Amino acid sequence: MSGASFSIEYDHKQWEFINELAEKFPEFRAVAMGYVGRAGRQMLKKNYLSGQEIDLSVFPRDKAGRRTVSYSIGRHARSVRISSYPMNLFERGRRLRDGSKQPGKFVVTGKLKQAMTSGLQSILNEYDSKYLQKELNKL
Repeated sequence: MSGASFSIEYDHKQWEFINELAEKFPEFRAVAMGYVGRAGRQMLKKNYLSGQEIDLSVFPRDKAGRRTVSYSIGRHARSVRISSYPMNLFERGRRLRDGSKQPGKFVVTGKLKQAMTSGLQSILNEYDSKYLQKELNKL
């Protein structure tokens, strides 16, 4: 039987960099999710809620001060939820006063979802070039 051994020699400064990177990674992930959420919120307001489907451009906030289009970062920064509570009236359709049913617009669950899926890589590349590289250079 022959034995094989494997050893790693490392510079102490490189190990410190790896430890700092591991400590900062949850923060980087949360900031990236926030950037994606912000981009999705802007896309929803600009492309779908500024007169095309319904017009919320004149109402960025309601009377109580809540945003009409918002995003939230999920637990442990693993997901982003983009929502617009006025769109709840139109998303799946609604019953009109005369008894007929207006068909759903499916803006958030259909059109925005497809647009975000196709544009996600460019949003992440933009985040990487604007913010992540600066933070990594600081380490």
